[in-house]
Amino acid sequence: MQTDLSFTRPRPDDLFTPGSQCFRLYDRLLKGPVTNAEIVRDMGIFNSTGRASDLRKALRPHLMDVEAKRVKDGLFIYNLRG
Repeated sequence: MQTDLSFTRPRPDDLFTPGSQCFRLYDRLLKGPVTNAEIVRDMGIFNSTGRASDLRKALRPHLMDVEAKRVKDGLFIYNLRG
């Protein structure tokens, strides 16, 4: 029987190869929300939807998700949930 629940989020290097796009995006999301424009412009990750999908898959066992909300046409903001 489990007596404690841990609500700490996994570290980026526990889930992804250090320096990879998924590692960098997850590390950034741990600091707060980020737009797809920032992901492309500032991080050089041109497939933000694909990387968000990869993160969702890796985070699902940790009861976490990546939420995407439309800000306006073509602009989305990503945020960690859970």
